[in-house]
Amino acid sequence: MPWISRGSPVNILFANYGQSDNNSAYHIVGFASGLAARGHDVCVAVAKSVPDGQFESVGGFRMASHRTALKTGFTFADGRSADVLHVWTPRETMRLFASAHAAAWGHASLVVHLEDNEEAIFERFTGCSLEKACTLDEPWPKGLIHPVHYRGFLKSAQGVTMVHRCLEPLVPSELPRQEIVPVMDFRFFTNGGESHALRRELGIAPTTRVVVFNGNDHAAAALDIRQLYEAVDLLIEEGMDLAFVRTGHVLPANYDGLHFRPGSRCHELGFVERGMVPEIMSLADVAVQPGDGDYFNAHRLPAKVPEYLAMGKPLVMGETNIGRELAAADAALILPGMSPRQMADAIARLLNAPTETAAMAVRGREFARSRFSRDAVIPLLERFYQKCLPAPAVTRPQVGSCQLRR
Repeated sequence: MPWISRGSPVNILFANYGQSDNNSAYHIVGFASGLAARGHDVCVAVAKSVPDGQFESVGGFRMASHRTALKTGFTFADGRSADVLHVWTPRETMRLFASAHAAAWGHASLVVHLEDNEEAIFERFTGCSLEKACTLDEPWPKGLIHPVHYRGFLKSAQGVTMVHRCLEPLVPSELPRQEIVPVMDFRFFTNGGESHALRRELGIAPTTRVVVFNGNDHAAAALDIRQLYEAVDLLIEEGMDLAFVRTGHVLPANYDGLHFRPGSRCHELGFVERGMVPEIMSLADVAVQPGDGDYFNAHRLPAKVPEYLAMGKPLVMGETNIGRELAAADAALILPGMSPRQMADAIARLLNAPTETAAMAVRGREFARSRFSRDAVIPLLERFYQKCLPAPAVTRPQVGSCQLRR
């Protein structure tokens, strides 16, 4: 009988490079709550948001800061340390955390999660090729991979999870790997009716069509997001009664020369509380995920895409990462290129064919339910942990008495 089962819970510690309210954290929460519901003892370490020295109970698991996790340690119900340390991305902060945790508390297995082409992010953020960076003695930002150390860190893991199978070419060939897509909360991302109050608050007329985009500006996606603005701008210039609603941090310099932002046609809401996201998304007649199949977009699953699909929103995106799956299911409008003109034409096409567009949106939500449900994802993660653990965890020693008790 496999030792990883409801009768033999596994001690799992997730570690997120960021705070408890970024997209990665929401993915982790989906996995943590799903595993906890199946009897596993789960903890989550985050960079901030939880006061040092405190353990916060969330959805059947516990959460604490990196500092608390390293200084005090997590006490699992069976008195042992972590069976699995699952770190979110091979960025330098996570390499340092994993090393410190191994030295202070120990863990049986290290699993690293990939959600982006980290090399592409490094190069776009620093303006330096990875090859050149390896020759330089520089204090690289710890929020990025370390050009010298990150490959060794990845290879030291017992396994790698990927937010989508398109990341598989980035996994060292000798390592076990498993696609683990996000778990969607379909009660939260509901395809209920539009928020008329929010529409009135933003001053958007009842007849105005709306394009929604949720996402922060960052170096890797700056050009993609600008091109989406340009696509909406084209349609407005051509006389379409259209508004653009966006959440996330905006760097105004990225949009020099665009005349419609901000204003009555462009609503930049900035960072919003998570609970507001479905209400904002409910305004969308069309959602667009910009970006061609370049070396950044080809190896990622944009966090917004499962959310748009779960909400039942008609989606436009490029023929990259999950786009090919959506094309095969006829669950989104997939484009061979994502220039401003191509995006503008696709938005107009969807808005001018309401019956066909509504049917496609229904298929998108059905796709999301089959692909991103807890029942589809969590068993895969359980089995992968079993594969990565070298031996039954009961053979390992008890942790020290200095840990904080539950």
